[in-house]
Order: sequence, then C-alpha cells, then structure tokens
Amino acid sequence: MANGVRDGLHRISQEQNNQYKQVLSFIIFLIVSLTMITATFLNPFFMKGQIRNSSNEVVVVRQVNKHFDALAETIGANKNGNANLLTTKQTQPIADHIIDYTLGSPWFKFSNMKLAKQILHDIDLNIDQGASSDAQLVQEKLKEQENNAPFDVIDTFNLNTITLGSNIAFVLLIVNVIILIMAIISLRSLISDMKLFFNSKMLTHEVTACGMWAGFWLILIAGILAIIPVIFNVEGLAVLGFVLEISSSIFLDFVIVGVVLYILSAIPWEISSPNN
Repeated sequence: MANGVRDGLHRISQEQNNQYKQVLSFIIFLIVSLTMITATFLNPFFMKGQIRNSSNEVVVVRQVNKHFDALAETIGANKNGNANLLTTKQTQPIADHIIDYTLGSPWFKFSNMKLAKQILHDIDLNIDQGASSDAQLVQEKLKEQENNAPFDVIDTFNLNTITLGSNIAFVLLIVNVIILIMAIISLRSLISDMKLFFNSKMLTHEVTACGMWAGFWLILIAGILAIIPVIFNVEGLAVLGFVLEISSSIFLDFVIVGVVLYILSAIPWEISSPNN
C-alpha cells in the first residue's frame, strides 16, 4: 500500500497539484461565504438584531424618517421637511415589519398591502402625546385619509421596491442552498480524488493550505466591503446605500470568520508540514 502511495505521488504533476489547490480553495471560500450570507443577510432574526446595534440605529432612524417625511409631504402634513419626526423607539417596529416581510416568509410575494397596513398600525400605535407635533399631525392626517392611507404608504415607503427585494432575497436563498449542496458534494469528490495521490499527512497539509487561502480571500474581500461606507458617502445611492451602511458591521463578522478559518487551518498545516 505504501508503494502504491509513492507511485501515486509520482503521477501528479505540479500543475495538477496547483489546479487541485485552486479549485479546493475556491470551494472552501464558496461554502464559508454562502453559509455566512444565509446566516446573516438572509436571516430575519439576525438582521433585526443587527439594526439594533448602536451604529445601525442611527442609519435606520434616518432612513425611516426619510420615507416618513415623504409621507407627510404627500398627505399635506409636512411642516418641516428636514425634521426627524420619529425616534428610534418609533422607527424600530416599522423596520422590524419590513425585515419580516422581506426575509421572514420564504415565498414569492405579489402584494404589499398587508405591510402598508402594518406600518400604518405602527405609526398609530407608537405616536403618542410625547411625540413631536409634526408626527402627531401626520397621524391625524392619515386617519383623515382612511382607505387612501395604505396607498400613500406604499408609494412613499417604496414598498413596491421592497416587494421586489423580497422576491430577489427568496431566489438568492434557493440559489444559495443549491450551490451549497453542490459545493459540499464537489468538496467531498475532490478530497476523494486527492486521496489517490497523497497520504494522510500530505492531504491534511494540502487541504489546510487551501483553508488558509480561503480565509485570506474572505478577510480581504469582506474587509474591502466593510470599509466602503466609511471611505465613501453612500447615502445618495438610495436603497443600495442603506444596505451598504447596514452591511458594514456584518462584513466585519465575515472578516472575523475569515481570521478564525485562517488560524484553524494554519495550526494543522504547520503540524503536517513535511519538515515536521
């Protein structure tokens, strides 16, 4: 058996070895990245916790108030278009319902009327005597609008765009799961092929080297994405800018996972080195 292994080692060229490592590194990177995306961006529980971070609360308040100001102007209740009419406590339920609508029900959506009515309910429930006079005026005007109010919310909160985003998120979830399954199958197949050329120690060395490369690329790519909102002003990019701002701290989690992957791969890589 040892002779067979040694014969196998002579059959693999440096070019083939490099190809194995490149493909394996990419597959590991793909599996870790898609798992993280599914557990974070496509997870409503995680995202609702994320918008409660101190850095993201400000972004959420600003974004919801931007649409609330547009609603006030539409129904003729806008005294000061630059005013932040709602507080964090008042914007949080609206943001939660939007996340639940977008990510919570994994199926295609064709109507956003229910979401519009939920936002109206949030406005009516959370604007009390302690709220700003502008916010109370909007609340009164919305009651006067009666059946037209949900349509005003759909228009000013861009709920049609949110519906489109929800359907895209559902497609991404399906694609993620399919690619993850295919990647795991490919990983097992590739490692089985590599067993024909390497003994256990060399296989461990090669696989963990690929894990280190996957961790490095995850750190690099996620790190760049995390600092984009810090370096550039992305507020003018509408929904994309809002997503980038919220995503900045999430990509830092990706960086941490990349560092952990690199370290966990580096230890067995060093132990399985041919010099040891």
